[in-house]
Amino acid sequence: MNKLSFILLICCSAMVFADRPDWYPEDEAAIEAKCREDNSISDETAKQIWSNNIEDNHDTRNFFLCLAEKKNIFSTETGFKPDRLLVVLKERAKLDCKPEFIEGCAEKGKDVTPDDAKMFTIMKCTVAGAEENCKKVEEN
Repeated sequence: MNKLSFILLICCSAMVFADRPDWYPEDEAAIEAKCREDNSISDETAKQIWSNNIEDNHDTRNFFLCLAEKKNIFSTETGFKPDRLLVVLKERAKLDCKPEFIEGCAEKGKDVTPDDAKMFTIMKCTVAGAEENCKKVEEN
């Protein structure tokens, strides 16, 4: 019986982790909290950002860059990964966005420098167009 329980536990664990890509962070909420804390983003400011009232300033730019780097959707070496942002949006924000929409936002930020300005441009585009280009994912 113990062997059967162990095998079932392994199978269930494999099913849970099979859905999450290896690059996907384990504790997104902790990452978001740390990025907010490190960049002085208050609850009110966060609400404004996700409501498309985004102020272009040092803290907001660094907040977006922090999220992108810690969630593995951007690095200086590999650049921005639109396909990964699609996964993060679906998992965390419960938004299923059109790939061409995210790729269009990536294109807008492609030649923007420095990196914090690039991520600000991409995320501002994403937040601004989400209502039109993404649909809410039904929770199970």
